[in-house]
Amino acid sequence: MAGKIVLLLVMFAVISPFQVMAQCTLYQKMGILQYCDQYISKNARVIVAPKKQSYCCMYVRINKDMECIIRLLTNDEKMQVLRVRITNLAHLC
Repeated sequence: MAGKIVLLLVMFAVISPFQVMAQCTLYQKMGILQYCDQYISKNARVIVAPKKQSYCCMYVRINKDMECIIRLLTNDEKMQVLRVRITNLAHLC
């Protein structure tokens, strides 16, 4: 019985649709900060969700691990953006 459970867990790990295969990069972070600014900025007057064909989503799709992007943010950048919106980018794009 334990063998079947382990096999089942391995199978789910292999076919999970949200696997991230690569590390995020400073290039990706800078693209997200630049092109997703209208959505992630704390100072945005109007919150504009990115369109799937936008440059914002292009940078998000490089690697959808937005927690990795958040870890790359400097303290100044963290003060200017809403982390929850960065996390939401993976679902919006």
